[in-house]
Amino acid sequence: MKIVFIEPASSEANVYSKLGMPLLGPIYLGTILKKRGHEVEVYNEDIYKPDYSRLKADLIGISILTSTAKRGYEIAARFPRDKVIIGGVHASLLPNEALRFARQVVVGEAEEVIIPIVEGLTKDAIVQGVAVQNLDSLPFPDFSLIKGYKKPGLLTPVSTSRGCPFDCTFCSVTKIFGRQYRFRSAENVVKELLVRESRTLFFCDDNFAAHPKRTRRLLELMLKYKIRKWSCQVRCDVTQDEDLLGLMAKAGCAVACVGFESVNLKTLNAYKKMQSLEDIIKAIRSFRRKKIKIHGMFVLGSDDDSEKTVWDTLRFAIKQRIDTIQMSILTPFPGTKVHKELERQKRIFSEDWSLYDGQHVVFKPKLLSAKQLQLDVVEAYENFYSLSRSFSLLARLHFRNAVFNFMGHRIIKQWLENNRKLQWLPQGLR
Repeated sequence: MKIVFIEPASSEANVYSKLGMPLLGPIYLGTILKKRGHEVEVYNEDIYKPDYSRLKADLIGISILTSTAKRGYEIAARFPRDKVIIGGVHASLLPNEALRFARQVVVGEAEEVIIPIVEGLTKDAIVQGVAVQNLDSLPFPDFSLIKGYKKPGLLTPVSTSRGCPFDCTFCSVTKIFGRQYRFRSAENVVKELLVRESRTLFFCDDNFAAHPKRTRRLLELMLKYKIRKWSCQVRCDVTQDEDLLGLMAKAGCAVACVGFESVNLKTLNAYKKMQSLEDIIKAIRSFRRKKIKIHGMFVLGSDDDSEKTVWDTLRFAIKQRIDTIQMSILTPFPGTKVHKELERQKRIFSEDWSLYDGQHVVFKPKLLSAKQLQLDVVEAYENFYSLSRSFSLLARLHFRNAVFNFMGHRIIKQWLENNRKLQWLPQGLR
């Protein structure tokens, strides 16, 4: 059979769409089916958009996030329903919605069920995926399946674990991958890294250092085989282990993406982050001592956040010399505690999923208006990623930060061109 997997385009320009980093799910599934003998193509619309009128396949698989669900359903509607299967985070959260556009929907991890689905052995409309317990049993994702993917020039994602035991109120990760960590062995990960041609690797685990002993072993092997220049996602608590942090730096960690989430203590407690502002400051200083650049991630708009919180966040990021920042607007993803609470209070005013990207307000905040939260976050972004700041970084020979600052400036400018009238806000909230 010929199977085509599609990852819909991002709803708005963002750093991930600009870097062209694909989701791993469709590639894992495509690799499994290729090894089974099927013909497979993978399309990521942010990298290469096919001519759907000429696309021929026996089966179309579409993987959707909440922000790409609307686009995913548009793509699905181009094909006979009995040829479409849909999976991914959003489909797992709202399978009955996705089923309107597909013959089958996969909830959760699909690697163990994709062959029975494709070969007609599983007839259920909603197929419950199976959590892969031995992650070493998975094949290495075959990126050559992605049309238009140029390996040396793009950020290559690598997954070494699944699951997360933490319970952040705004996060949907545990709904898909569960509350228990599962890990690939360090040896298995390194075998994959050695066949990668990309100049830059991104460990897309929710917490790269979740199992310190295994992480240490992996870093030692990366040093041995001279695997350099990579980035990862971690929590602040990684900096409490000086030896591990030092090993990360020595092994070539260029950037740590850290979920600081807030500079407001009440908000941190509400998010159940189990960290204080002092922990965040200590972590930042530790990363800087090891010369690891920081991409600081914040979520703004909780019931304890005011207009002041937005500007406190900007001032904090500049004062602490965080290299790049992501100021997401709190987004009530279906299935999260935040969604349930805001829905109970009838404060969600839009279920246009294309707006659920962390860049649009879709609910009524408590301490400021929806319009004010939106405008303040965009203005704070403009301040951080200003042209003057970009040129200042360039003049001080901070080339990497200058490049990302220019990129951030362009993304914000493009966002403003598309959203200047705040047209998605209800008339009374504009």
